Amino acid sequence: MTNKGIVTQVNGDVLTIVFDRPEACGDCHNCMRGSEDCAKHTITLRGKAEKGDVVEVEIDDSNVVAMSATAYLIPLAGFGLGLGGGWLLSRALTGLNAELIMALCAVAGTGLAYLVMRALDPRFAKGRWEPRIVSVTRSAAKEEA
Repeated sequence: MTNKGIVTQVNGDVLTIVFDRPEACGDCHNCMRGSEDCAKHTITLRGKAEKGDVVEVEIDDSNVVAMSATAYLIPLAGFGLGLGGGWLLSRALTGLNAELIMALCAVAGTGLAYLVMRALDPRFAKGRWEPRIVSVTRSAAKEEA
């Protein structure tokens, strides 16, 4: 998968790149409830470019599927384990509201899954999962100068 973005900030070899909404999104505007800025996605990436340059960033399609599956399955597993743990706990504590215990444990399991994702994020951000810059096109204003 390849996307083009504009470099908005340069700090040494670390670039901040802003991407417009992919064409596949169409006129949905669901990500920001219809806002014109709904498609401004920003990433920070190492590379060599100047502010205003257009860069083409690529990530392997098979990695996109694996990343998406991980991003959805870890929280889902945390929710399910929390829900199951809440069910077991509600069986042991018969005097309390079972649904409330299960709901609280499911939320706690999802929160724990979030912490696991935060801990794994630096490991996922490197190597084969990391986007890479394929090409850099100088901005038109720099070419005229």
